[in-house]
Parts: sequence; structure tokens; C-alpha cells
Amino acid sequence: MSEDVGKTGRQRQLALDFPAPGPTLDGLAVSASNRTAISVLRRWPDWRTHTLAIVGQAKSGLTVVARAWAAHAEGQVIDVKAFDKLSHKKVDALSSQPVAVDDADLIRNEDNLLSLINLSARNGGYVLLTARKAPALWRVRQPDLASRLKSMTLVELGPPDDDMVVARLRAAMRRRFLKLPKDVEAYLLLRIERNYEALESFVESLHEQVEGREVTVPLARDVLDGQSGTRPLFDDGED
Repeated sequence: MSEDVGKTGRQRQLALDFPAPGPTLDGLAVSASNRTAISVLRRWPDWRTHTLAIVGQAKSGLTVVARAWAAHAEGQVIDVKAFDKLSHKKVDALSSQPVAVDDADLIRNEDNLLSLINLSARNGGYVLLTARKAPALWRVRQPDLASRLKSMTLVELGPPDDDMVVARLRAAMRRRFLKLPKDVEAYLLLRIERNYEALESFVESLHEQVEGREVTVPLARDVLDGQSGTRPLFDDGED
């Protein structure tokens, strides 16, 4: 009996250790808030230019989108710290393939960025830059780089609309093995703040407070009341 239990445990451990599949463009939640951006990413490699910037709020999913596009294009994602440290030889190697640079508005190595933009156009590579703000607003010293950034094609993951609020709430709840009842969903849709950080913060706080209970409207109200920056659209009357 114990041997069989041990085998089951090892099998379960192997199953748990199996890596989850990465994000894909087809698997992303799409609404009016991000439909244009996702559509442009799907059209790769039929882009008008070799460099594209995508911007969005904090927690809007920029890194996930970058990873999904990299999988679609069979390229890679590199974070800003690693990018700043790249040698010119490695930048040249990247310029012939699809590459996404995450948090690109934080890049300090302007030479690397300018080289990647210029070389990609010459060598047939494609560059996706994720950022919180439009490239034209980045603070850079080099006039040539500033010019490239100002003329760069830009798409946006916009603030969450109703459909995206529901999709993100459901996804965040699933990650924590929580159910979102329809009445709670309807209650939140009218009251929760329309930004991605607020959505994630709400579900995290809810998870901390639920303690095995069912998710109900009174519980959701208590969590919202305890969150700073969340402004109800309506005063609650009697339930």
C-alpha cells in the first residue's frame, strides 16, 4: 500500500513540476480596449515598419503580450537590465530576428537601442518595445534616437472596458482558485476602479480575506471599502 502511495506521489509531483504553456496571442483576452493592438501583433511580419511600440498601464499585461508575440514570431523577450548590458556584437545578432524589449522606456544604454532600431531595418529583424508611456515622451539624450522614437508606430493596451474588467477579474480569481459569482461580478462591474492595478489589488485582498468562505456581495463590498483609490460609482442602498 505504501509503495503504491509513493508512486502516486511521485507521479503527482512530476505532473505538478511540468511547465505550464506560455501565453499565446490567441489565448489573450481581447476587448475594444486592446483589440487594435493585438490585431497589429497578429499581422506580423506584415508590419509597415520593423519597430513597434506598445504601451499600457501598470499590470495591463505588457510582459504577457510581449511573450505571446515572441512565441508567435519565434523570437525572444529580453528585459531592460539585460538589454543595457548587451555588447554591440550581441545587439547586431538580435537585429536579424524578432525580439521584444520589455520596459523599454527604462533603457539607459541609448547606443544599444539606437543600434537595434537601425540594424533591424537593415538586417530584416523586428523589434517590439513595451513601455508605460509613448516613445515620444521618453527622456533620451541622443537626437537621432529621439527622432526615431517620435516617428515610431505605436499601439496601446487601453484602460479596461467592461468586457476586459470581467475577463481580468475572472482570470485573477482562477489563478487563486476562487469562483466569481454572477451577482458579485455585476456588483463589481459598477463599482471597481477602471485600472489594472485596482483589479489585481482587489482580487489579492479578496483572497487574503475569504478564508474558505464563499465570495459574496457583502464580502466584495468590504474589500472595496478597504481599498484606497477605489471610488464607488453609486451609493449602496439596502441589499
